[in-house]
Amino acid sequence: MKTTGMVRRVDSLGRIVIPKEIRKVLKIKENEQVEINVSDDSIILNRYSELDEYDISLTNLIEVIQEVYNKEILVTNLNSFVLASNEFKDLIGCEISPYLSNILDNRKEIVENISVNLSLNETIDDVKKSFIIKPIIKNGDTVGLLILISDDNLENNDTKLFDLVNSFLDKSLE
Repeated sequence: MKTTGMVRRVDSLGRIVIPKEIRKVLKIKENEQVEINVSDDSIILNRYSELDEYDISLTNLIEVIQEVYNKEILVTNLNSFVLASNEFKDLIGCEISPYLSNILDNRKEIVENISVNLSLNETIDDVKKSFIIKPIIKNGDTVGLLILISDDNLENNDTKLFDLVNSFLDKSLE
């Protein structure tokens, strides 16, 4: 275990402040959930996301959408990709781009009906695709992003398909 040399007091309610420097290095955002574990005499904090514990049926759904409709679906938590169909499978576990982080922070939906550059991750080149990006909200908190990517210009049916996946994801997070 890496030691930081930082010491903090526990207040009367049992709270401990995680120093800003550590939150910045670990990219822990305000209101992000952490999981608390105990090992012997140590307390271990880990990032937590409901999206990291997705149902296998969601994986099957995005694979079927890719096969039948030739559309790519990606799902992120607040920091990284947790699910992706064929073309983007290598992104699973990778950090999301600042562009996607900004969408998360501002809770905005982005629809690009024609092909434009899309930055998914800082380590890979931008892709020129049409896409829909929507924050995933659970209990009023943003927990990730749902992304639909297409080689072709988006049509009304693509929006309906995206809404179907979004509804399915909402149900699986209940």
